Amino acid sequence: MTFRVLLTSAGGALGPLNIRLLRASRRYDVAVLAVDQRADAAARYFADDFEQVPGGAAPEYCKTIAGLVERHGVDLVLPASDEEALALAGQRDMIEQAGAVLACAPLETLRIMSDKARTYALLEREGIAMPAWVLARTSEDLRNAVEKFAREHGEFAVKPSQARGNRGTIVVRRDAGEAQPYLGSRELHMSHEVLARDHLDHMPLPAVVMEKLVPPVWDIDVLASNGRLIRAMPRRRMNPAGVPYTGSILEAPGELMELAERITKALKLSWLYDYDIMTTREGKPAAIEINPRPSGSIAAAILAGVPFYDDLIAQVKGEAPADVELPSGVEVIPHLDCKVISPSGG
Repeated sequence: MTFRVLLTSAGGALGPLNIRLLRASRRYDVAVLAVDQRADAAARYFADDFEQVPGGAAPEYCKTIAGLVERHGVDLVLPASDEEALALAGQRDMIEQAGAVLACAPLETLRIMSDKARTYALLEREGIAMPAWVLARTSEDLRNAVEKFAREHGEFAVKPSQARGNRGTIVVRRDAGEAQPYLGSRELHMSHEVLARDHLDHMPLPAVVMEKLVPPVWDIDVLASNGRLIRAMPRRRMNPAGVPYTGSILEAPGELMELAERITKALKLSWLYDYDIMTTREGKPAAIEINPRPSGSIAAAILAGVPFYDDLIAQVKGEAPADVELPSGVEVIPHLDCKVISPSGG
């Protein structure tokens, strides 16, 4: 019997690959309904069905998704963006009454995960070691925190407490001058003087000021059930900034696996997520972001033989995950691909 998955935010660069991997299941007959704000998303040529939908913040978004669940007989809704996960979690009853399982945590948990300060505070309460950080709620708090970290650490980061990825993140380095994008990402690196002169007064509040962390940087793909880790696959980023995605090296150091297990238990998570991990100057892994949805680059782990999508469907069905050995030292390299379509667009 066909298992139908609705994948949101399918217009990302890795959307077509993730759709192909869902449909290529070795364990289940899977059909994918891809949805995106853009009518011209390439995902439309890879999914079994495609629908244009409003943005996750639109008032009609959840009602639209519920209607698609009913119309297409969807079994599982998998949110692939923060906004959509938050919106759908707030209307879980609507989605589940329409007939689908919603693969994301409760709304309050997602709100914690979407707020760095709340996430860091919760992890600390649960005994998970965190880098030095403070929350600045006012401009005065922020200036005081920046001066304190400049004196005590020399190098540090300033980031909005609520922002996706490295949007709005500024890293102060001793060897930096004017503001420069870091490795092509949205993250800016600059000197303390340039931060104070040009950026501090414009920083969104509340903001987190924290010690500067260093590579290696990891994504940990995680599948969980009621706070229990079912599967985790750490992937070391070839581009420490994360964006643009330039590939992953898959390894499973014990420290990272233990950290993934402790974070999962602390947040009592179920379903698929992406943990962003950096390294302290002492060489210890430290969580910098717990994303409220899976990473698009989870495709790298699946291509390397870690069956996250099959395990996700098994979880919905109440079946055991696959028995597989995690890869070690495997590199996964992204590359440009093309699809030939007929004149009718099929």
